[in-house]
Amino acid sequence: MGLARNLTLAALWAAMLFSPMGCKRYSDLSPEKAAAAPAAFEPGQFLDAQGAPLTPEELAEKAAGAAYVLVGESHPYPCDHLAQARVLEAMSRAGAPPVVGLEMVSLDRQGVLDRFNAGEFGVDDLPAALDWDKTWGHPFEAYRPVFEAARNLGLPLYALNAPREVARKTGKLGLKGLSAEERQGLPEKIIPVSGAQRAELREIFDSHPFGKPKEAKAAWKSFLTVQALWDTTMAYRAVQARRIWDRPVAILAGGGHVERGWGIASRLAAYDPKGARLLIMPWRGNGQPDPAEAGFFAFCPEPPRRPRIGVALETVEGGLSVTAVDQGSKADAAGVRPGDLLVKAQGEQLRTVKDLHAAALRALEQGGTLVLEIGRDGGSVEIDIPLVQPQDQPQDQPQVQPKGRVDAPGS
Repeated sequence: MGLARNLTLAALWAAMLFSPMGCKRYSDLSPEKAAAAPAAFEPGQFLDAQGAPLTPEELAEKAAGAAYVLVGESHPYPCDHLAQARVLEAMSRAGAPPVVGLEMVSLDRQGVLDRFNAGEFGVDDLPAALDWDKTWGHPFEAYRPVFEAARNLGLPLYALNAPREVARKTGKLGLKGLSAEERQGLPEKIIPVSGAQRAELREIFDSHPFGKPKEAKAAWKSFLTVQALWDTTMAYRAVQARRIWDRPVAILAGGGHVERGWGIASRLAAYDPKGARLLIMPWRGNGQPDPAEAGFFAFCPEPPRRPRIGVALETVEGGLSVTAVDQGSKADAAGVRPGDLLVKAQGEQLRTVKDLHAAALRALEQGGTLVLEIGRDGGSVEIDIPLVQPQDQPQDQPQVQPKGRVDAPGS
């Protein structure tokens, strides 16, 4: 996680460049395991908790009695969103058309969704109307099946999440530090993170570098506060949606908010204890589905990962050697070449990939540009690479590739 004298949620968001809390992590699933996933299952196949296949109709029958159907996702994965759209279609065909609750849209943009619900504009107009690239950032095309299903089926959309600026301020100051305008639409109290979930969040938090223990302690507190705010707000808003439309709510959110009922579902139990909850999670095909994660699963193999800024790196004496650069990537556009030696980043010597990660996070705090000193042809050059701010485009945790190849942060 990023370092700063006065640690704020900017640093928290920097950590989420590598491991966003709402994003279910699948770092244990290698490309080899993904390739070996059961051939009998087609992408999008629904399964019960024991791994037995279900038809969409059978799944809809199971969901018919639920007030809230929570469908987890890994944000950039198109298959996850196709599965979500299939859930919406199946519920509608079974006579239980839901309200569609969206993590990826914050409550301050409900007016845009209301206009969409009223038919004032179409799916193609949504990205601009929602300022999607800045407010969410993951490819809209991956989510298109969800929005098209909602439009075709006449399902209303409801924004669930707290605005990101409000979340950051809450992490620093708590709800009492918000203005009356910022508090609008939020729950009166934040329901804290449970002990069971805290252990997993701690593992994620501890995987990022920190400076002074005092800074880490403050950031950990903010970290938990923001996670709890998101889960509490989404549950609170989902209950509102159910009351407004008097129909079930399909909640589409990152797997970290859905799995094991720790996040949104536990808050739903507090706000609407009689409202039955059904959890559906993506399953990547590794081993057997874990019944503790969810009641049902959608088989969606993990797609091949692409480097963040478009480079593959190898640790060598004197820095990090660039072994490949993706055409059209940020690194390519900035002028990074195969054979370059990354010597320094943000003025600090690079000895390991962890050093580059930490430098990228500092860059985010310092304006969003990663400054690299590169050894090339016996001399040195300086190259600037603009990084996407994590509050604008959350990212998954970088993955280590075979033979020392790694994904660098920032794309």
